[in-house]
Amino acid sequence: MTVLKHLVRLPFVWLARPFAQNTARFSTQDPTLSKTEEDTAELKLKGRIYSKKPMKVELVGGKRYLWCACGYSKKQPFCDGTHLWSRFKLNIKQHPVFFKAPKDMKASMCLCKQTKNPPYCDGTHRRTEVQQVDGE
Repeated sequence: MTVLKHLVRLPFVWLARPFAQNTARFSTQDPTLSKTEEDTAELKLKGRIYSKKPMKVELVGGKRYLWCACGYSKKQPFCDGTHLWSRFKLNIKQHPVFFKAPKDMKASMCLCKQTKNPPYCDGTHRRTEVQQVDGE
């Protein structure tokens, strides 16, 4: 009886083996990628570059805001919900950032969407990788 189980199972194991071996050969990290290609791939993860310069905005202390992280909003730098109705059409993976203004102030809001301190600009738009991206 056990021999019969092995004989029945053997073709499935034998058929699956080449697939398992082939997937082990490929890797998501291609060692031939250059530094600029890695940086460009990182830019795609953070959102579409709406503009390559920040926008000065008057923030009201204590008020909550929703900063657009995808770059498709028509009311930049704030979210208008574009990521909701066009998520599948445009393949948007970013979500807006909720933040509360600590006090009444004028702030530079990031429009390149590549900042490491969202929603505020940290000067990332000056990097060559961001400047080389087509369109504004």
